[in-house]
Amino acid sequence: MAKRNGKGKKRVAGKVFLVLGIILSMAVGSLAAAAQYNVSGSLDLLNFDTITSLDKVDVSQYDTVSDSEIINILLVGADKNLDEQNSQGAARRSDSMMIATLDMKHKKLKVTSLMRDMYVAIPGHGSQKLNAAYSLGGIQLLYKTIASNFGIKMNGYAEVNFDAFVEVINAVGGVEATLTESEAENLNDTNYIKRKKYRNVKVGKQVLNGYQALGYCRIRHGKWKNGHYPAVLTASGKGDDYGRAERQRLVIQSLFQKIKAMSLNEWMELVEIVLPNVKTDLKKDDIYSYILAVVRMGTTDILQFSLPIQDGYTSQTINGQDCLVPDIAKNKKAVSNFINEK
Repeated sequence: MAKRNGKGKKRVAGKVFLVLGIILSMAVGSLAAAAQYNVSGSLDLLNFDTITSLDKVDVSQYDTVSDSEIINILLVGADKNLDEQNSQGAARRSDSMMIATLDMKHKKLKVTSLMRDMYVAIPGHGSQKLNAAYSLGGIQLLYKTIASNFGIKMNGYAEVNFDAFVEVINAVGGVEATLTESEAENLNDTNYIKRKKYRNVKVGKQVLNGYQALGYCRIRHGKWKNGHYPAVLTASGKGDDYGRAERQRLVIQSLFQKIKAMSLNEWMELVEIVLPNVKTDLKKDDIYSYILAVVRMGTTDILQFSLPIQDGYTSQTINGQDCLVPDIAKNKKAVSNFINEK
């Protein structure tokens, strides 16, 4: 039974992934079914964060919902690679934000994409775009911002840098994607694909390598022409940040399919590539229990959702920036229904 945390009430919640977490959980989960010792050793490769863990964030003043059978993990992808993140003075922003939900009550896996251009109230910092929360106060302020606006209680977080994303895609032999004409043109004519020699994608179905897949996931605007951005749309007609979130989910789904077909030895090799690039506040025992729960569920489908919902925002220009201004009440109700209901 879901419990609603009202203002002034304090509930203690329980505590993947990257922009890959649920996928990684399934890979490690199959290993877990074979041998707990090996999985436990592999999890030692993670960077465990005990300083900025989300259970230290007080969200009792916000109207949040929690359920012991529904686990929410905040997934963050930083918009700078490892070298850039370590360089002096390099500001870090949350380029990709998702909530991975392990719904043990209804035996479902869910992913909610959070549009970084949502214009929301950031506690202590006024109203700004959602991704500013991370640069202003790290993972804890990002969590508080999500809790205060949308009432989502988190059980932990996982953060990955984009270097790991490229390595994982290459390790599985690439991922399949179907590009529209505008997407292919955009990728070949811009620097979204970091290495110029790989700017040779085509229209239609193809296998993208790590650099191409990362570029595909980061498409957000087209080239600047005559003072306007030309439309860069997905096959379903989505553009801007909605198109970007859809591309990220499509790549995750494609990667998930590749990982399912791998052998145990291949899974172990993949885990050893990914885990050193992941930072998390989840405890090892909790991760292991979540992994086993995923394995027992027996499902490989990932239900997808995004905020703000299509009919729950207005596009506005604020301080010279294009913003998505959400109807908070409408979006809060919609995401709660998606995460907590069957």
